[in-house]
Amino acid sequence: MRVTPDPVAADAAPTAFSALRAEEHIERMARSGHASGSPQAAEVRSYVTDRLTSLGLTSEQRESTEVLPRRTASHLAGRVHNIIATISGRSSTGRVMLVAHTDSVVTGPGASDDGLGVASLLEIARVLKQGAQPRNDVVLLFTDAEEIGQLGARAFVRDLPKADRGRDVVVNLDARGTSGRVVMFETGAHSSAVVAALSDTPPVATSLSDEVYRLLPHETDFTHFRDAGLTGLNFAVIGGSARYHGPEDDIDHVDPGSLQDMGDTALSATRDLAAMDLKRVAEAPEATWFNVGPLIVRYPLGAVLPLAVATLAALAASVWYARRRQALRVRPAAFAALTFPLPLVAAAALGWAAWQVLLLVRPSYGLFHGGDPYRTGTAVAGLLLLTAAVTWLWIAWAGKRATALETTAGALVWPALVSLLSAVLLPGAAYVFTWIALGGAAGVAVAARLAERVPWRTVALAAPALPAVVLMVPLVALLFPALGLASAAVPLALAAVAAAVLLSPLTDAVRAVRLRHTLAIGLAAALVGATLVGVNAAIDGTDAEHPRPISLMYAMDVDQKRAYWVSEDADPDPWVTHYTGGRRDTGLEAWSPALAAPPGGLLAGEAPIAPGSRPAVRTLSDRRTGDTRTLRLSVRPESGTPVLLALYVDTSVTEVVGAKVTGGPADAGSLSGGVNRPHAGSPWKWGLVFAAPPVEGYQLTLTVRGDKPVRLLAMTEDAGLPEQVMDRPRPAELTWDADAAGMSFASRTYTL
Repeated sequence: MRVTPDPVAADAAPTAFSALRAEEHIERMARSGHASGSPQAAEVRSYVTDRLTSLGLTSEQRESTEVLPRRTASHLAGRVHNIIATISGRSSTGRVMLVAHTDSVVTGPGASDDGLGVASLLEIARVLKQGAQPRNDVVLLFTDAEEIGQLGARAFVRDLPKADRGRDVVVNLDARGTSGRVVMFETGAHSSAVVAALSDTPPVATSLSDEVYRLLPHETDFTHFRDAGLTGLNFAVIGGSARYHGPEDDIDHVDPGSLQDMGDTALSATRDLAAMDLKRVAEAPEATWFNVGPLIVRYPLGAVLPLAVATLAALAASVWYARRRQALRVRPAAFAALTFPLPLVAAAALGWAAWQVLLLVRPSYGLFHGGDPYRTGTAVAGLLLLTAAVTWLWIAWAGKRATALETTAGALVWPALVSLLSAVLLPGAAYVFTWIALGGAAGVAVAARLAERVPWRTVALAAPALPAVVLMVPLVALLFPALGLASAAVPLALAAVAAAVLLSPLTDAVRAVRLRHTLAIGLAAALVGATLVGVNAAIDGTDAEHPRPISLMYAMDVDQKRAYWVSEDADPDPWVTHYTGGRRDTGLEAWSPALAAPPGGLLAGEAPIAPGSRPAVRTLSDRRTGDTRTLRLSVRPESGTPVLLALYVDTSVTEVVGAKVTGGPADAGSLSGGVNRPHAGSPWKWGLVFAAPPVEGYQLTLTVRGDKPVRLLAMTEDAGLPEQVMDRPRPAELTWDADAAGMSFASRTYTL
């Protein structure tokens, strides 16, 4: 049962962010899916505009056609509607642009993605309007079509004067889950200036995520601002990703704590940036940053490599000093160093193997976005215990040859080397290893001065344990929801580093215990860990609160006047096969390019013809010049309101020279010809997908070469399934797969 926001409580602190007020916005906007181009998307934009007006802000809605050429996928275009409002500053040195996207995916209402962001922007606007006027202009930008290629952000950036980009700072709010702390995972250039704005209300933040995210093929609206030369802060909530992009991303599953955290953090950062001299941001250096408890520590990126070199030198000096004082033998220390990777590899292998076993026990785990099901806490605890067990066994093995000082010194070689390597390749990640190795070098030097049996030696050798706990533990806690249980190998390898650093000082004590007792402790820990993983699989079934993702789509061949229920599920639920039957088909892509068959084929069963959108193509002009032919085409929805309207060319009989969308940006140029869908399993290897098409559709100038007739295929995509021809509603214990469910297609071919 949800708690109704109390207006009195919301008004108690008018200049503070109120999650209660923001939650009201989400409840109004996320009643159903609002994919770009749907009638619901227009309702959300209308609501946002009305709220801005109620705050005394004049908003502008910019409508334009954006075009995104692509070489290994269908070209993308779309009609976008961005909303912009400005809170004027009293003596502005630049602009702070707050960004969130108003569209959702087809399959979900988007309460978190990006209702969290949109609601936070509206509430931040209220707070800023009721408080003192900021120094700098604050721009509220609500983008469209983020879920289908960030078309709204691309359109806004395209029109942004280049002269202003050095004085604009972006704060982007997004979500890749429904719960947990807000994470600031990406910045732009001159990061030291913008990260400083996080000091008052620090989120989870690490420059390691900034380095790693840039290597991944993921994009948000912030990506295009950064690529255009703007800097800023990119925030997201990443916990609870099992509900991400699905029907359960609804108001009932929005975490009020996450909403409050995002609002507080973004408001604090906005206030700091709005008070800053933004002209000086472009002069700021790069930084490395990370959480230490409730604080954010940052220092210049230029210090990273010298620190890494100093760390390696300090470790070498401490080893030399310990050797000189006869507290360290080279061979045992080398043995510890050479065998140190074994527990890391073993931990990563256990993470991989555990996921494979979980998939055998719970095949539905493979259906969750990012490989992260609903309840993973018990499994994570078990995997961490398994990691501790293999590290404990390594300590016992190393202790047969090396003392605690020698084991610690050998183990520290790897963090020191990785620190230097990452300082060169991924400088934002180097801090994790630098401070562990540097603290360890100091501990080895101090321990070398103490007698072997003195308890203080163990305390000195534990010096790297503090940075290991302070830096590694939060990072491991961040990586599990960020990467999912399917990629547990990565956080487990880092957990093994921390465990080795924590346990190495105990080598002498472990060596004093009988070997069978040591082995018994390690095996007992491993057994408990494996049991916890098994318990997680046993208790984490699907039910109405934790539904299983399934695939079900509707597709109609307009030419043949036949329709089908289609599913990608390899192990379908009986509710799915009630519609699709058990027959699998690999040839649907021949008449519907959206239905590429996975290994084994698609489940496909006859379906009734249902109302919905239908594509229509009309030739406006046809001109030949030599061996080329130029067709000007009208592509429109004959009926309905599709969210996508695509056109494909059969390249087995026609060579596409190029194409151009009427009304697209002047600098977009022509779309390339040839083949842009090289992996398609049908002859439709050139394609254009138009998102959020207007009622009149779009016009395309298509240039081809050759004298054979041109074969075209037009296709629409509607949000949702035709419920009027469904005799069984979806059970509560089932939900839509984020990528292959809850959508309807209609296709038609033309020969010109």
